[in-house]
Amino acid sequence: MKLLICGSAAAEAVPALFCTCPLCLKAQVQGGKDIRSRTAYQLGDQIRIDCGPDMFYHMIKYRLRYDLLRDLVITHNHRDHLYPEELYNRCPGMSKVPAEAVLRIISSQTVLDEIRKAPQAERANLSFQVVQHGSKVMLQNGIELTALQADHGAPDSLFYAFRAPGFSLLLANDTGYFPPQSWDLLKGFSFDAVIADCCFMHRDHREKHMGGETFVECFRELRRLGALKENARLIANHFSHNPNLSHAELCAWLEPLGIEVGFDGMEIEL
Repeated sequence: MKLLICGSAAAEAVPALFCTCPLCLKAQVQGGKDIRSRTAYQLGDQIRIDCGPDMFYHMIKYRLRYDLLRDLVITHNHRDHLYPEELYNRCPGMSKVPAEAVLRIISSQTVLDEIRKAPQAERANLSFQVVQHGSKVMLQNGIELTALQADHGAPDSLFYAFRAPGFSLLLANDTGYFPPQSWDLLKGFSFDAVIADCCFMHRDHREKHMGGETFVECFRELRRLGALKENARLIANHFSHNPNLSHAELCAWLEPLGIEVGFDGMEIEL
């Protein structure tokens, strides 16, 4: 099973629209790993995490087959992670979607209520499953999802652990330092890979997003709890352009700590 990091940026992407900061100007010239679309992931062919405004771009860039998707897991209702208008494109007249190709949306009640308000959502061949902190759901390919409470400010914000025979994965972007109830649940895991929010990098940022120091503290606590396997991959993701750090500069800061830097198109073999 492979996890694809489809996007690795915060809401404004890199380069940000209209921005003249040094990083955005540099990214426009250099391209490569300094080009970051809004954060989303794909787990195999049938599971996607978040559906922001870059879904079409991801489909073309990575040659993804969205007709194969069966589970769409959403973290929260901010527009860089939930752009419900895209789901309208599953309606008759917009796409040919077989009746049996139901796309299950798995998220909080807040998110699901918002999706239902999207134009003609009832015609988009969707089903809905509400989760909250501590919920467990079986996904495609025998993968068990566990929902955990995030510290992000949006209503019912969640992050997720995924466990199947052979691997265990934590995706924890769009959260500050984890709330106590989430640390309690994480004691029962032993992760092969953890991808976590490092939005503000070298800033001392602890709430709603993590800065670099809080991010490193989070990994240390996971290790102290026994929630990391000996050779677990630790990956930073969901970067804002505001700290003005290029991919190479992020690597110089994090790689000596044994932490990898996520980028658009990065694949993790699980």
